[in-house]
Amino acid sequence: MMTLFKSTIVILGLLALPTGAVAANVAEVRRAMAAGDYDAAFTVAETIETAESLALAAESLLSDIMLGTAHKNKKQAKQARELADKALELDAAHQNARLQFTIADGFVTRETGDVSAWMKKLPQKTQAVVQAYRLDYPDDVRGDALMGAWHLAIVRKAGDGNARKWFGANVADGQAFYDKAIAFEPDNAVIGVNYAFAMIALEDEDMPNVSAAWAILEHLSALDQPDHLNRTVMDYGREALTVKADRDAARDYAGMFLDGEKPELN
Repeated sequence: MMTLFKSTIVILGLLALPTGAVAANVAEVRRAMAAGDYDAAFTVAETIETAESLALAAESLLSDIMLGTAHKNKKQAKQARELADKALELDAAHQNARLQFTIADGFVTRETGDVSAWMKKLPQKTQAVVQAYRLDYPDDVRGDALMGAWHLAIVRKAGDGNARKWFGANVADGQAFYDKAIAFEPDNAVIGVNYAFAMIALEDEDMPNVSAAWAILEHLSALDQPDHLNRTVMDYGREALTVKADRDAARDYAGMFLDGEKPELN
């Protein structure tokens, strides 16, 4: 109830501003996001209707999905993709809009049933979207992380052999892309935890040694994180470390996170 009250105050306070002030006050939306008030951030950002604000509205929705706190993952991912697309209609060169579109597209594919995704060739389409982002923004290692996530997610679903045969995805390439991202952003909790969990969630035959994953989580656990998203993701990483000695428990926990659920230890 208190969270809802605070969100309402933030929303009313921002919407009470004159139109020009709201348009100029995207920083307030960013502050709400940093504090984890994604509902308030989304509501205000969506009303401003600039490329930047619409991209942030999409980002707010996707943050909820990543943390496993969204109401309906697929519906919210599609909404985020639509908002990012609308932002790109206003500014085709807006990088964050492109990034959020790419992330949202991946979430939509993830939330689609295996048979339907196969028939619609969604994995291949998502790979193309990620590759296009990487080509357009080669200095942004988040593109490399997303490509690494694509490879390892396919392997998790199909196994390394079938992933290679059906989609050209494999563990080695997934790790190579993620390793490149980690080399440039070693303190980024979102990248690091997603990478570590992607390794831990694989079957033993595809990833027999997950020491690299634990090393990433141990490194990140000693750091202060800049915002609610990174702090919460790192909290999940710390909880996973408590079952480091139990691969099956760790795999189940990491899998929940990767499937868009709020992870819990059984």
